[in-house]
Amino acid sequence: MKYFVILFLFISCIIAYSQPSWQREAPAELPLQLFSSPDALNLPTTETLQKGDIYFHISHKFLVPVSEGIDELFGFDGSIYMRLGLGYGIADNLFAQLGRSNLNGNIDLQLKWKVLEINSDVLPLAIAVNGGVAYNSKVVNEPADKSRLWQYYGFIIANTMVGKSLGLGISPGFLYNANLFCEEPINSWTMGAYAQYFFDERWSVIAEANPTLNGWRQFYNTYSLGMEIETAGHFFKVALSNNVYTNFSQFMTGSVDDKLHITFLITRVL
Repeated sequence: MKYFVILFLFISCIIAYSQPSWQREAPAELPLQLFSSPDALNLPTTETLQKGDIYFHISHKFLVPVSEGIDELFGFDGSIYMRLGLGYGIADNLFAQLGRSNLNGNIDLQLKWKVLEINSDVLPLAIAVNGGVAYNSKVVNEPADKSRLWQYYGFIIANTMVGKSLGLGISPGFLYNANLFCEEPINSWTMGAYAQYFFDERWSVIAEANPTLNGWRQFYNTYSLGMEIETAGHFFKVALSNNVYTNFSQFMTGSVDDKLHITFLITRVL
């Protein structure tokens, strides 16, 4: 019996010391991704970046409408409003972006936080909030009250996916100081909505609307229809829209005409 106990202890020690000091960790759960990029055409999706990723954004909106025809090359011969943006993934669910539009030298800084993910085979759901501040640095006939050059905005965003191909989103928004030149600050309440149908991993079409529910609006609500192509890590979005504004604090005020303009957006995660 004594020799059996000694043998048992000896084998136990060998087994204990032979355990590997490193074991493969269980695979981390992948984040829920319902749309392919942080923006649909103009409105924000719930998508953010992975921590440490860098995001580049450039968009052009041609001011001459398509209806001018071949004489203006359907708008390409005209001038543009343009946005350059650079973003950074602070955390996997927190995304910061700094952008500038050439209209009024509008500079905006925004944060997007994905607050909820429900991964379901039937009806997945993601919720995010997106807020920002904009400063208009090059305004002709600036208002005497310089505080009116600042604007503030926010969205609550909800995205889902029907089946494996149809992404749906709503993004109700609020904009403070929608018109820099009104006597008193006036706000806008909007109800953005969009749908994106994915033919495969590269090709998709997007429809988007952003009607004003209350407050300041220019002459028309905004409607856009376009397509998205993903290639080599780039996203190309080409669309027709009656809204030629690029930064959120300008886009949310609606459109000055009901004619269609060519727009495009290129994004890249570095």
